[in-house]
Amino acid sequence: MIFRQALTPKAQTDTTDLKNPAPWFRRMFGHETNSGEMVTVNSALGVPAVYACVNILANGIATLPMQVFKRTTTGRTRDKKHAVAKLLETRPNPYQGPFKFKHLMETHRNLWGNAYVNIDWGADGRPRALWLLNPAQTEPIVDTAKNELWYHTTLPNGDNVKIWNGDVIHLTSLSTDGIKGKSPIQVIRESIGSAQAAHKFKTRFFRNGASMTGVLKVPGMLNQDAKDVVRDEWEKANTGLNNAQRVAILDAGLEYQSIQMPLKDAQFVESMKFDKTEIATFYNIPMHMVNELERSTHSNIEQRAIDFIRNTLSPIYTQYQEEFTFGLFSEREMLRYYIKFNLETLLRADKKTQAEFYEKMLDKGIFSINEVRELEERDGIENGDKHRVDLNHVSLDIADEYQLAKSGLKGGEDNQEE
Repeated sequence: MIFRQALTPKAQTDTTDLKNPAPWFRRMFGHETNSGEMVTVNSALGVPAVYACVNILANGIATLPMQVFKRTTTGRTRDKKHAVAKLLETRPNPYQGPFKFKHLMETHRNLWGNAYVNIDWGADGRPRALWLLNPAQTEPIVDTAKNELWYHTTLPNGDNVKIWNGDVIHLTSLSTDGIKGKSPIQVIRESIGSAQAAHKFKTRFFRNGASMTGVLKVPGMLNQDAKDVVRDEWEKANTGLNNAQRVAILDAGLEYQSIQMPLKDAQFVESMKFDKTEIATFYNIPMHMVNELERSTHSNIEQRAIDFIRNTLSPIYTQYQEEFTFGLFSEREMLRYYIKFNLETLLRADKKTQAEFYEKMLDKGIFSINEVRELEERDGIENGDKHRVDLNHVSLDIADEYQLAKSGLKGGEDNQEE
């Protein structure tokens, strides 16, 4: 029955045209909300709160350097010469630097819910370029017969290709099947649709005149033609920004009665704030970062900035680290190599706090002088790689002996015995 209905030609009432598309045709390219607005990726970016949230997350990831580290017998060391390091830190592909590449990748993830990176392998088995696939034209498909994951995509030249999962790094937003992420734009489309409708209403309001709307009263009855003439003449003389605040002259017994301006209505203002808050909450962005400062103070903004790193960015860059490490290194290399973001740029405090931090790290032998100079982008100095500790701190097994020698008691006892 279902297949018969699907194959049956639609009635003439289901036909449509591009100038005045029917609702079922518009739904093919977007999702209609209760507000009547069609929500797509492009329309959602027209909502300032959505644009700000997506850009904040993309900038947060793009500014963090992705670095390659190699495990050693004593810990780890940064490897700048590995082919993967050159890709991630210098040029992922001929057309994009690291910042643009990561910014676009995170933008894809936050708009479509998925970011797909195609790995271009060299003859030596090492990656030589990383290319972002169009998320709107890419679909992960599981071959249940062979239990393999493939990515069906359309290349910029129009070719439809099927790419094996070993040649793709796939980053997702929230997922319910573990394979494909859900599009945040479609999950929160009602709030975005409401914000779009409010934005259009505000735009139409100012286009029709930055003054209150109202009604014109006339004595007696007017036919339709007369009504059209009066309305047209009134709009020509009294609407538009050029005519704002000008004095209207009423003749022929016309009387103007204004209607309360809706932009000052508390419910309208609150609804716009509510949509903005909902969108920021959905993307887990602190409100002060989208210029909502009503309940913000200096102290809680600092704490919210730390929470943003810990609760918002941390899960994102953790996924990046895991997927890029697995995708770019062989199984043998993964025993020694891994990829990690450098968070110093995000955690860097003011000069005084930074100096106190360096002092503690140097005193406890955690940092060497040259490591501190490297963080400050300065050249190393001779003998600056040695780690030093405060002489007041010694190991427990020689603590008693050290204290006796320091006080001179041990030497005094020996002298007395002689």
